[in-house]
Amino acid sequence: MVDDLAKELYEAGKITKLHDECSLFQKLTELDKEFPGAAVLLFKKGILPKAFRDLWVNQRMLNVIEEIIGPDIAGHPVWNLRPKIPKNDMLIVPWHQDSAYFSRDSYDHMVPTAWIPLLDTNEFNGGMQVVKGGHCLGKVAKHTCCSGKHWYVTLEEEEMEKTLGRNMKEDIVNTPVPYGGFLLFHNLTPHRSLSNMSNDVRWSMDLRWCSPHQAWGFHNIAEGILFRTAENGNIEPDWKKFLSVNRKEIWQKRHYKEVAIALE
Repeated sequence: MVDDLAKELYEAGKITKLHDECSLFQKLTELDKEFPGAAVLLFKKGILPKAFRDLWVNQRMLNVIEEIIGPDIAGHPVWNLRPKIPKNDMLIVPWHQDSAYFSRDSYDHMVPTAWIPLLDTNEFNGGMQVVKGGHCLGKVAKHTCCSGKHWYVTLEEEEMEKTLGRNMKEDIVNTPVPYGGFLLFHNLTPHRSLSNMSNDVRWSMDLRWCSPHQAWGFHNIAEGILFRTAENGNIEPDWKKFLSVNRKEIWQKRHYKEVAIALE
């Protein structure tokens, strides 16, 4: 993926070299130095290689999810591969609940998420924090949008204290995750990722699952993909159909004018 992006930028005259001497954890940083925004471009491409698809349907992962939502399991239409290059404010994800990105018809059911880093993570290289007990009241708090240098929604700490009953001086928990592990939470868990102050790109994935009998909750942009049923067990996912939908392109066509007007 990074090699393909480098070739695209090089052929377009945006960079002067391919940086093939760099490793997976360095190359995107060098591309971004020459062409600021390269890391965002890669994130927005929405590429899901086969190895990551296989991880999504890993039998042990599905067994864990079955204990949470039952034997009928689908992949949620919201998933991401996230490259967080060092010291880049645009890639810092602020406090939020995942439900803030979903439509309201999903507020009545659980959407588990596995955040999977591709290297050891901690509070210094873009690791995760969660707010202890932030899900307990079953509420989606008020979020604001697009403040600062990023495009993410934001859940202010004052709002979490008021609506979710949290003490933000005591309830923030650092969650270091080693390579090979993952952090499991759900759509009402307040969480954020921190700035990457290391010298390596912090690669991570967030994969989600849900019941196929519940609303997908993605604003009618895309549907999920069936992985397992109580009747038939594991089934062959229809990846071709699932990946034929360009989520970001549909959202932009549908909502670009609305957002532009709101920001005027």
